[in-house]
Amino acid sequence: MNAHAEHMTLLYEPNAVLAVRLLTVIPDPRIATRREAATGALTNGLESVVVIGPSLPMSLALEYAAEARLARPGVGIVLLRSVIDDDVLARSVRGGVLVVVDANDRTAVANACQRAHPSEVSYRPGQITVVLGSTGGCGKTTVAINLASVLRATGAQVCLVDLSLDTSGLAAQLRLDAVSPLVTPYEPGLDCALTQAKPGELFSPTFVAELLVALEGEYDHVVVDTPTRFTEQVLTALDSARHHIVVGTAERPSLKAMRLALDMLDLLTYDPRGRRIVLNRVDPEVRLSPREVDALVHNRVDGELPATKAVPASINQGVPLAAAIPDHPFAKALRRFTDTSIDHV
Repeated sequence: MNAHAEHMTLLYEPNAVLAVRLLTVIPDPRIATRREAATGALTNGLESVVVIGPSLPMSLALEYAAEARLARPGVGIVLLRSVIDDDVLARSVRGGVLVVVDANDRTAVANACQRAHPSEVSYRPGQITVVLGSTGGCGKTTVAINLASVLRATGAQVCLVDLSLDTSGLAAQLRLDAVSPLVTPYEPGLDCALTQAKPGELFSPTFVAELLVALEGEYDHVVVDTPTRFTEQVLTALDSARHHIVVGTAERPSLKAMRLALDMLDLLTYDPRGRRIVLNRVDPEVRLSPREVDALVHNRVDGELPATKAVPASINQGVPLAAAIPDHPFAKALRRFTDTSIDHV
């Protein structure tokens, strides 16, 4: 057996003093302080996670990250920086490094290393799906989270992105503390990009575009949760997406608002063939008839999710209902919608 097989993490930190300090938060890593040793470890080691220390200059850190991905496709990479600013994040995204952590935050470093995991290698770009809400409170974020969970259950690698820059709904529902301003692992096969970990005014449309390009190269599916207004960041995501899912409820005000959202998508000349409509919290006892819904929306409804107390209960538990109870009628309805509306890779 390889002598290093027991190590799960490779730490490349040229400064020996910093490397020793990191031993208190990174359990039993294999340490390389020289580039030659770090490069050799990629070919003769079995570590599944590579941590790049903060003393390595940014250009050399990204160069080694590229070398690591080439030598060990799918390896998890964690980049530690003493200062994380907009330039660092932009360069990291362009370099394909999606977990960037403040080296001075011991808890964040420990969490990132513990939760990092190698990704499955994909040889074709992933699919981006944007989830839009016709009105606030329609359950859009809940649908996005459960959609990501359903896709993950197929064996796909999924990233859930929060573009609601002024709220923390996604993180709150999942009880997830961001360990990186870019991507935070949630569970094997499902990561989250929590944009509120980074100041909203710095999360520019250009940065969103670069982030989505990087994510679709690393994941099979990228699910984007959005605010209820068409911000520049949302328009950038829509430009990049293959699927646009519009979520609403079955009440008249929500359906009228949905019609306005669909008209806006038409006005912006987005291809309607990639558009899907989901009605959430449908109660058969008080619902409008299909004819009344058609008259209000002027579009075919592609999926209906039943009203159930299990959804708020799952939110309180911080676990997607589709993951907690896969056979629940809500989960089954969402899975049927996903099977017919989202291309599987």
